[in-house]
Amino acid sequence: MYRRAGGRRTISHTQPKPAPASPEQKRRAALLPENFDWRDVQGVNYVSDVRDQESCGSCYVFASMGMLEARVRIATRNQRQDVFSTQGCEGGFAFLVGGRYSQDQGVAAEECNPYTGVDDKCDTDMSCARTYVSEYEYVGGYYGACNDALMMLALVENGPMAVAFMVYDDFPSYSGGIYHHTDSGNGFNPLEPTNHAVLLVGYGVEADTGEKFWSVKNSWGGSWGEDGFFRIRRGTDECGMESEALESTVIP
Repeated sequence: MYRRAGGRRTISHTQPKPAPASPEQKRRAALLPENFDWRDVQGVNYVSDVRDQESCGSCYVFASMGMLEARVRIATRNQRQDVFSTQGCEGGFAFLVGGRYSQDQGVAAEECNPYTGVDDKCDTDMSCARTYVSEYEYVGGYYGACNDALMMLALVENGPMAVAFMVYDDFPSYSGGIYHHTDSGNGFNPLEPTNHAVLLVGYGVEADTGEKFWSVKNSWGGSWGEDGFFRIRRGTDECGMESEALESTVIP
């Protein structure tokens, strides 16, 4: 579980609390639909299949590539349905993989360098085509500017995005519903610890209770959670979910 939740490079990562939403951000977010999900936009799915990172701390790459896969599908109206190659079992940062590396080096298709779930030699065929990112940024424009209103706007306007949050002991046993972790009561901390990266694909409101939630794609296989996805409470920065989100613009 330590590996599946990020590995050694991610376990100590901290990030700032969400920035307060401005009146203008709140006004724009209020105009969005109450429920939205990229798995069903007028009957069309733009999200690639759930995969399993296995006992490898590669969540940051799965989240990053899931974002690029979805945004390529959106940009091409599903004419391209790429699955991109992933690697790296000791944790890392989605900002560097889904942003900087994808802009400088580009990403290759999964068949060019199939995922093994272990650290081994990167043997990508250099003749394989690459897909590049033209620009990337933290939601809000800079590190520490993120909040739930901006995340909703970026999600609807631009597509799924990579987010980080903290996996606590009760999360691996999640099987459905809206997840929220009970705080241990250790007091205020201006930095949120995070150790797992996932892909934000939608948001909504529970019809029976009125509780707000995010819909998120995990990388623990399709038999986990709600067919590989989970819902988590929205608007309260649950487990640091609203503290840091990354979005990239792809060149399809």
